[in-house]
Amino acid sequence: FCVANRIIRQNANSQTMRSDILVASCLTLVSVLAVFNLIGISGILPPIKVHYNLNDSQTAIIQTASSIAHTVTLALIWLFGDMFTRRRLFLSSAAIWIILSLLSVFLGSNSFTIFVSLRALASAASAAFEVLVPALMADTFRDRALGIALMCVTFSGQVAIFAALIVSSWIVTSGVPWQSGLIAYPLLAIAPLLCILCAGNGVIHEDQPERSLKRSFSGAFGILSIRTFVFLTAAGSCSNFFLTAYNFWFPSMYLVVWTNMPNLFFGLAFPTINSINTAVIIAGMVCGLPIIVPLAQSWRLGTGLFTGRKEFMRAYPVVVSAGTLLTSVMFITTILLLDRSYIACLIVTFFTGFGMVGEATLAQQMLLMVVPSNFRASSIALNNLIIGLVAIPSAQLVGMLADILRGDSTLPYDQFHAYQWANLCFTFFTVAAALCFVFVVVFFPEDCRKAEDNVEDNERISLIEKSAL
Repeated sequence: FCVANRIIRQNANSQTMRSDILVASCLTLVSVLAVFNLIGISGILPPIKVHYNLNDSQTAIIQTASSIAHTVTLALIWLFGDMFTRRRLFLSSAAIWIILSLLSVFLGSNSFTIFVSLRALASAASAAFEVLVPALMADTFRDRALGIALMCVTFSGQVAIFAALIVSSWIVTSGVPWQSGLIAYPLLAIAPLLCILCAGNGVIHEDQPERSLKRSFSGAFGILSIRTFVFLTAAGSCSNFFLTAYNFWFPSMYLVVWTNMPNLFFGLAFPTINSINTAVIIAGMVCGLPIIVPLAQSWRLGTGLFTGRKEFMRAYPVVVSAGTLLTSVMFITTILLLDRSYIACLIVTFFTGFGMVGEATLAQQMLLMVVPSNFRASSIALNNLIIGLVAIPSAQLVGMLADILRGDSTLPYDQFHAYQWANLCFTFFTVAAALCFVFVVVFFPEDCRKAEDNVEDNERISLIEKSAL
């Protein structure tokens, strides 16, 4: 409600501001429920294995099939997504996701093949509308209000990831049927989807889609000529490359230290330590959101603390690059302190979450500001596609390096230090991400102006084409 009130104040001159808030809330809710449905299945794998009588390799097919479908969908959205009206595409893909998610449970109750196939198709549909949510937010809001809306989407998604695992754990331990969550999430998405449908076309103020296949292809590949987009994608790829490997291997590092040095953790159980770490990093993000994002917005617009100063277009990339550099230092410090002081690690973890806020909330807004408005879905899809593909081998490469560093030793000490140095080597990618954001600082203002000019050119071309018809 606080965020909604802030957006209302930012859109005080809009006659449809309350409808805008309703639609934005519904878009966020559908996206969050899709995250619950995607992540939640990880916590209920044991009963699924028992139900279908699977081994580990067969169980992994669930994730593999969904990942393939997700990647293919991102590629299709990049090439063809902006040929269609974004609102209709969102409604269609969300409806398909709901239907296929429910069918995967009911029709696939006795067939693992049907369950996996339908769930993979549902994952493809969810990938489509999750790309469209930020684009639709950009169609509805501008400037500071857009930043607040994107901040809500990003933070809600982060919280949903952790909450989904907690809910799944409760389902498994309480004796509730494992299908409960997989049925509940898509059913709950029906109400917000109907709200978006009933809101009508007037709420989301999107540009006309590119009906021409030639112009759609030209625009899709033309995105790669935008320097800010290239460096934003490179920065996101570097960050995600490290985070994917770090999130995969860091629990193993913790487990080795916890097993051999339990006094360092004050006798706490390992699940409790994981819960505390999660709570601390979320606390860092919660504290960072009301500080970093308003600071960057005020600096850019010349308001608040910066009242009386000119607009500073480079404010967003400067803040994000500083936050990314802080996060890089915090990751390095956490890895070095892990076997020395748990309290110190928690403090550093808090500031890690604090530093991550800038990239998590402002990077996507910067991307939307430098691409043509009628190619927003394509740009987000291409960005997500590249970032996801680059991160695929990260955990494997860290594991290979750890094996080389450990050699033939089976001692816990050697195992921990192999993990430690392997992860330290790959923190180079977080530094590289910060460097990429420095290049964004250089090119961002010019690319923003080009995007605005492109909108005017597209409007002129559309008028010429209509008059020719």
